[in-house]
Amino acid sequence: MKAARSTDELTLIRERILEAALAIITSEGFDSLTMRRLASHTGMTAPNIYNYFANKDEIYIAIVIKGFEMLQKSLRKAYEVEGEPAERARCLMNSYMEFGRQNRAYYDIMFIRATPKYRDYLGTPYEQLSEVEYRISMDIVHFVMEVLRDLMGDASAGREEVVLKSMVRIWSTLHGMISLCNSNIMEYVTPGIDQVYSQVLDDLVNSLAE
Repeated sequence: MKAARSTDELTLIRERILEAALAIITSEGFDSLTMRRLASHTGMTAPNIYNYFANKDEIYIAIVIKGFEMLQKSLRKAYEVEGEPAERARCLMNSYMEFGRQNRAYYDIMFIRATPKYRDYLGTPYEQLSEVEYRISMDIVHFVMEVLRDLMGDASAGREEVVLKSMVRIWSTLHGMISLCNSNIMEYVTPGIDQVYSQVLDDLVNSLAE
């Protein structure tokens, strides 16, 4: 009789499936993600994959949840540094940049590709699972808003629209820089990408600090 797999073994297999699915989505598109294709990429049989995930939607949502958990952990760790609000906000922005550049595949499906989002799963059997990803992503937004309120001080008091506009401006700038870097376009403009990006982050922080 075959021994039951340990929890660690099951976790590793699930992770292997998720990584293979992520590779398929980013290289071939969401519609190309099928259990048969996953079986080919993982060396498993399609029926065996069903022992771990019900279908492609459950796999995809699990990937997105993992991505946002990684981002949330990275941002909160970055903000734990000692220092003034401006210094901590700078670390937060840099952490977001690093996440996007070091985890291209995750960033791609989280913020670039027109892959399914939370509202696409409303009224479906996967609404509750997708809500997990939605809550984490909204927690990140609320956390960042708090960081900006702290950085902006009196300028943000009672003016939520100002804080929101500032967040959108910063997010759009960081997203643009990540996209230009990951697409290898920026290297044609300047060989000193990191130095330029660092200066841009400094400018963003200085424009908001009191």
